[in-house]
Amino acid sequence: MIMIRPFLFTLALIALTACSSPQAPDLTLTDIDGVQHAVLSKPQSPLLVIFWATDCPGCIKEIPELIALHDQFAAQGLRFLAIALAHDTPAQLQAMRARKQLPYPIIWDETGEIAAAFNQVRVTPTHFLISPTGDILMRKIGELNMDALKEKLHSMGLQES
Repeated sequence: MIMIRPFLFTLALIALTACSSPQAPDLTLTDIDGVQHAVLSKPQSPLLVIFWATDCPGCIKEIPELIALHDQFAAQGLRFLAIALAHDTPAQLQAMRARKQLPYPIIWDETGEIAAAFNQVRVTPTHFLISPTGDILMRKIGELNMDALKEKLHSMGLQES
């Protein structure tokens, strides 16, 4: 009987670990304007991380929807970070920001370290919705389903402005 309790405890611990959400990496990133942004910050707020590239058709296609999402939820506390992959250049990123009037920060992942920290992101677009506690609630490769994303945001207590 003594041997069963440690076994059950270990089994319960494994089950709890398997059910928990993965955590976002604790990073501080510098955008193309030199401003620092913490992935996990105090007080924490929800964060949408968008891995993208200036030559990615799907990324470009969803920009108007992302801008609308920003306009609807930023006042409620939703933060956005656009992470550009290493093959882009700061000049390309600044030109795209000006052309598309992007309202959220853009970070250039020059070395690929940020993509590696987010479980080796290689495909754009790839999105991560991170809860205020740092849990990764969603990882979506490819274009977003805005209705599904809004449903997740509503479940976090955010409403459109």
